[in-house]
Amino acid sequence: MKNHELIQVVERLIRAGCSYRIDDLKDIYASDLVIHILQEDSSLQTFDYEENLHFFRSMRDSGAPPLDSTAFFNLAEVQDGVGFVVVTRTMNQGSGPKTIVFSLMLRETPEGWKVFREQAVIVGDA
Repeated sequence: MKNHELIQVVERLIRAGCSYRIDDLKDIYASDLVIHILQEDSSLQTFDYEENLHFFRSMRDSGAPPLDSTAFFNLAEVQDGVGFVVVTRTMNQGSGPKTIVFSLMLRETPEGWKVFREQAVIVGDA
């Protein structure tokens, strides 16, 4: 059974990211965020909280059109107080549509669930 509370949080994250809503991203991402992105060529990119927000600010400030927010939730569960979500998306960030699998780890705080780890694997052309 998929945890619908976690799905709602990640759907909110996706909508905020795709529309470059920085304040919403600040509410959802934990300040100790680490993101790892495995590229098609097997290189690894790593971003922290500030670098991630800078990326979204740059996209917003450049006038980039909103990204497609379509997502398929493969998994959403809580184990020992940690939320884990796997979501598959098709995204085009300038080099054609790519299938990307995201794995997110969330922790519950008094302000709600926060994403503190995100791993993305760019699988290839969609």
